[in-house]
Amino acid sequence: MPEVGVPFGCGRVFPVSQGHDTGSHLQRDTWAWDFRMPVGTPIVAAADGEVRAARGDSRQGACDPRMARHANYVVVSHEGGIETQYLHFSAVVVRTGEKVRKGQLLGYSGNTGWSCGPHLHFKVAQAVGTGWNNPSTPAMIEGHGDPIRDTLVIAPACRDEDMPLRASQSLSPARVAPLADEREQAAGGIPPGAKAIVDRVTEAAAKSLQEGGEASAAHASDGSGGTREAR
Repeated sequence: MPEVGVPFGCGRVFPVSQGHDTGSHLQRDTWAWDFRMPVGTPIVAAADGEVRAARGDSRQGACDPRMARHANYVVVSHEGGIETQYLHFSAVVVRTGEKVRKGQLLGYSGNTGWSCGPHLHFKVAQAVGTGWNNPSTPAMIEGHGDPIRDTLVIAPACRDEDMPLRASQSLSPARVAPLADEREQAAGGIPPGAKAIVDRVTEAAAKSLQEGGEASAAHASDGSGGTREAR
């Protein structure tokens, strides 16, 4: 099975809110994952590739299958006949035809299209058609395998070059949607107070991963031959 990176920004932790072959994850979306997260979370490319399709002009979303056509999305083509799909953006900062690197900012999570609350819908798909919703295929997420519902997925700790995650230089910062405040997040489907809990979990996990990276770097610099993983 193909293995791809975590599709949201470095140093963050979010739970899988919907797994495979359940709820809306049927037919073309059988092998997709949903990650519950606040509006405005940075979404990044899960592997090197080229943006095959992108949309960021929608401001409509609701918990209704008829709203699916209003989703903002990015689809990135990769080697091996696969692509990754990212749905429900509040803002998109890449364009069709743009080359992207693993970990590069694609846009910001949102609640557009068929969405019952702010989240990221993510899948690896077979590159068999020109539409934005090709059929999903089984895949793995680096460091997490195939996470099931309620699993916390942790993005790699941030490195100097990741801070901050920047939009494409060709796009105006005005196109980037601001973070929603907690009241907006609660209204969109995240229970009041949940943001603070997620933030605490994220901060602790990121600190632990960062300390581990710094310890590895010190080990490598003392002549013992240790190495530090890139991600």
